[in-house]
Amino acid sequence: MESVQAMHWIDWSVVAVVTAFFVVLAYSTKKYTQSTSDFLAANRLAGRYLVTMADGVAGLGAVSIIARFQMVYKAGFAPNWWDQLQAPIMLILMLTGWVAYRYRETRAMTLGQFFEMRYGRKFRSYAATICWISGIINFGIFPAVGANFFIHYTGLPDHYSLFGLLLPTYHTLLIVLLSLSLYFTFSGGQIAVLVTDFFQSFFVNIVLATILIIILYKFPLSHIFEGLQIAEPGKSLLDPFDTENVEGFNAWYFLIGLFALIINRNAWQGSQAYQVSAKSPHEQKMAGVLGQFRGFTLLWALTLLPLVAYLIMHHPDYTDWAAQVNAQLALIEDPQVRDQMTTPITMTLWMPLGLMGAFAAVMFAAFISTHDTYLHSWGSIFVQDVYLPLRNREIDTKKHLQLLRLSIFGVAVFIFLFSSFYR
Repeated sequence: MESVQAMHWIDWSVVAVVTAFFVVLAYSTKKYTQSTSDFLAANRLAGRYLVTMADGVAGLGAVSIIARFQMVYKAGFAPNWWDQLQAPIMLILMLTGWVAYRYRETRAMTLGQFFEMRYGRKFRSYAATICWISGIINFGIFPAVGANFFIHYTGLPDHYSLFGLLLPTYHTLLIVLLSLSLYFTFSGGQIAVLVTDFFQSFFVNIVLATILIIILYKFPLSHIFEGLQIAEPGKSLLDPFDTENVEGFNAWYFLIGLFALIINRNAWQGSQAYQVSAKSPHEQKMAGVLGQFRGFTLLWALTLLPLVAYLIMHHPDYTDWAAQVNAQLALIEDPQVRDQMTTPITMTLWMPLGLMGAFAAVMFAAFISTHDTYLHSWGSIFVQDVYLPLRNREIDTKKHLQLLRLSIFGVAVFIFLFSSFYR
């Protein structure tokens, strides 16, 4: 049996190369951002394929991957069964362009601006303030989840020594990851976010497809199903109607999600710039349709990874591996973080050399893609829908861009502090 291990220098090299590539890519977009429209909405020039790929990985995120690991580890295949019920609903929404098409036709740059068109300036400020406050509080925990993943997956120590000082790895990672996210956002605004997220999506798809093949080779599906059958009654990992005792993930959880698909259509503003960046309403609609097919590789790879973790932790053939994982988990004091890290730590037992680093790079790409998107969105919403309507007078392009960057930096400071105190 293999053992839980820290990353090899080859794995770190993969992460370094991927990081350098995306930093250079972000820098190359800087020259294209000349106006406020460029920064806020990529001058409305994005095609359907660019929006499809970029928006997909922006919605993925390191925090979303960890959340899916937790859900599937506890609920098994049941989430996938319920996910398939979303398919016809989403297809109807996408093909009709419901909400998205008409909203794009208004040429509003933010939902708040649309509210002003319909209901007046005061309602714009009121709604945007509620949206912004709830958004940055939600965003506040994202860096913590990402930093915890990198510490426990890569085997980094809790502290390290630098120039005679003992420094915390956790806070160092927060600063490094958020600084890179800020750089991506500052470089070219929505243009940089779109272009880098597009290539990050390619990279994520290729790595996850490779991981999917490795899983099917190392862990036959028949073996995985044996592990799933160990679950207690009422906590079935196979029968979606025998999940009444599954903590947090029973049928009602997914039914509420189906209802939210319709009632909350385009209401969430964490990636609001993607809703206004396409060339036309039709391109916006088609990007949504294509997005339904893009996620299949992600869905199955991110489903089988936690199912393999469940197999390792419960099947009698993997008792030695489970003991090693439990020994590592016991070192994590916080029960929530311990729960989040179960699947990532099991992955270190069987990931081949190089692929372990590639998955770390996937999580880095997912972290950056979500953070630069959310920093851009919440920073822009505060300026466009809260500050400027109250100021009630025009400002020149240079000052406007400076104000947007200052607001984005403020959001980054807030989420750093939030994740520092609420780990």
